[in-house]
Amino acid sequence: MPAGAAPPSVDVMAAEHRIPAGWHPSVRTRRWLIDMLLIAGGVISLLFEPLAIAIHSIVGLIFAGAVGPHLWHRRAWIRAAASRIRQRRGMPPKMRWGAGQAVLLFVLVIIVTVSGLWDWLGVPTKTRWHALSSLVLVAVVSWHAWTRRRWLLHRRPPGDASASPAAARRPAEPQP
Repeated sequence: MPAGAAPPSVDVMAAEHRIPAGWHPSVRTRRWLIDMLLIAGGVISLLFEPLAIAIHSIVGLIFAGAVGPHLWHRRAWIRAAASRIRQRRGMPPKMRWGAGQAVLLFVLVIIVTVSGLWDWLGVPTKTRWHALSSLVLVAVVSWHAWTRRRWLLHRRPPGDASASPAAARRPAEPQP
């Protein structure tokens, strides 16, 4: 920036970096972005815990808030699992493991959030519930992400022709 020139206004910067009109991320992209928000939030919260408790607390609350949209995008699977449980139909082992993991994660997020708020209020406790439940949550979330790493790592951006199964069967077109 030349000496004496004023920095651009927020309106000018926003106009230059606008998302094109009519662009809406696909459900798959939104799902992936929410997953990345959860991963980043968890990592940032862990890193800032010993350094800045305010950042740890704010990012932790954002993490807890991102769990809702994460579950919303998996509502069909949750509905199917709940239906099988209500009807007392057997669940395949993979679905049973996933349901158990989902319930455990949900309960742990609630415990960590409530115990963190309790600690933030300064209420003394004999047991460090927030620290202990956080360690268990980190272990379970790590396993949860590890078992879903293929989806997280191999997500293709929308519009990528190689993302469709039909494109994989088609021979490559020669380039002019």
